[in-house]
Amino acid sequence: ALAVACNQRPWLLVHGGGAMVDQWLAQAGYATEKKDGQRITPAEQIPLISGALAGYSNLQFVQLAQHAQLQAVGLTLADAGGVPLTIAPELGAVASPNWRGLTPAPGYKNLLSHLWGAGYTPVVSSIGAVDHQLVNVNADLAAAALASLCQAELLLLSDVPAILDDQANPIHSLPLSAADTYLANDTSQGGMRVKLLAAIEAARLSRRSTAITSWQHADAVVALLNGGTVGTRITF
Repeated sequence: ALAVACNQRPWLLVHGGGAMVDQWLAQAGYATEKKDGQRITPAEQIPLISGALAGYSNLQFVQLAQHAQLQAVGLTLADAGGVPLTIAPELGAVASPNWRGLTPAPGYKNLLSHLWGAGYTPVVSSIGAVDHQLVNVNADLAAAALASLCQAELLLLSDVPAILDDQANPIHSLPLSAADTYLANDTSQGGMRVKLLAAIEAARLSRRSTAITSWQHADAVVALLNGGTVGTRITF
């Protein structure tokens, strides 16, 4: 799961569901392929993937949030006019945030404002739309795009506690300029490379710090939200 905190206290939760998608694809006889940490998504797999992410996974996350006493409501990236996306043709029916043209999408931002104002917590799946066609979006990039839209701090949750240097030591603080160099040097790979790209873009566009830590340690998540130095924080 990924979390975006807007204006510190209203919450926006963004999620993927890679393990479930892998399972559903396998059951349907499809192989799972990835490139640079992102899923290759042939168009014929979109009904299944959107059902897994925007349907079953989203409902599960909404129920978990409600169990935690949050008034959760499920959304996708395609609601209320959608979030600006650009097709990544080498990945199939996959899109990434249009970083250069990413401006506050009035419909989507207004929807979030109305929900927050009424006390609801949006839970957003990483299914979007381009030219009214459903597309798969990497959840880390989706979270970064929404953090940029609402000028929010971003917290990305991973299966590792921090970004590691080339000696496998955790990097707790990474200036934005150094993060760009770190990304260009190919030190990070696969899914962590995508997380780092998401964190960099969110920090650059929102002008707020972004952080990465493990979802397995709730105390680390709380510490980061309180300004602690666990995990990795991108600063500028």
